[in-house]
Amino acid sequence: MTLSIVKFGGSAITLKDRPFTVRRKALKSMCSQVLNHVERGGKVVVVHGGGSFGHPLAMKYKLNRGLISDESYVGVALTRLAMRKLNEEVVKEFVRLGGRPYTVEPSSSFILEEGDVKEHFIEGVEEALRRGFIPVLYGDVVLDRGRRGVSILSGDAIASFLALKLKADKLIYVLDVNGIYLEDPKRVPGAKLVKFLNEDVLKRIGIAASDSDATGGLLKKIKEAFSAFRGGVKVVCFVSWRGKNLLKALDGLDFKGTMIKEA
Repeated sequence: MTLSIVKFGGSAITLKDRPFTVRRKALKSMCSQVLNHVERGGKVVVVHGGGSFGHPLAMKYKLNRGLISDESYVGVALTRLAMRKLNEEVVKEFVRLGGRPYTVEPSSSFILEEGDVKEHFIEGVEEALRRGFIPVLYGDVVLDRGRRGVSILSGDAIASFLALKLKADKLIYVLDVNGIYLEDPKRVPGAKLVKFLNEDVLKRIGIAASDSDATGGLLKKIKEAFSAFRGGVKVVCFVSWRGKNLLKALDGLDFKGTMIKEA
């Protein structure tokens, strides 16, 4: 029985240029593919990003710099509230499709120090899996023992961390494009899809400015993925929700996307 950590990208489940707007078709497809795999005996932990719910607020209040003013406290509250709303949408979709989602709050599971995880309590995730649930976590603003007071813990970082700690078989990042490209496929027609990603190829990838967000953008996502791969997660890949590529990756079938491999 395999354990997979699946990260729903914020840009895949929301419209980034329209605040608080869910991409219903994409979210339904992702949840459905996860459930198809679970129904065949697989175990899955889902982590989702912030997209147009959390990122605009986090950037508006400069939460990547921590508690820098009285307004920061307002920003923390509003950003966390927005992320809960998006989490509610994800959970509701799983329920509509007959799934058994169980939200595990990141703010109660992690304490950081200068942006890095210092303490964690993930027994709730493990127990939820044992009880037959699909644990659902999300990127959030969490307490930080360092000078900042709070830090953004991205969904990408949570997914990578859980993949290592739970000794997952697979870590799958679901994107709005087919995988990792040498150039931004939304800007450059005919951009080349990278099928196998290693350290050498990583140096050649151009990270577009549009990929910058409150959590560090595409480059940070790739670095988190490499961290899990180096730590022993055998399958680390990037896929689109389209064409049932998520389900194919979960089931161990050929899929269109990008896989991390040794150089």
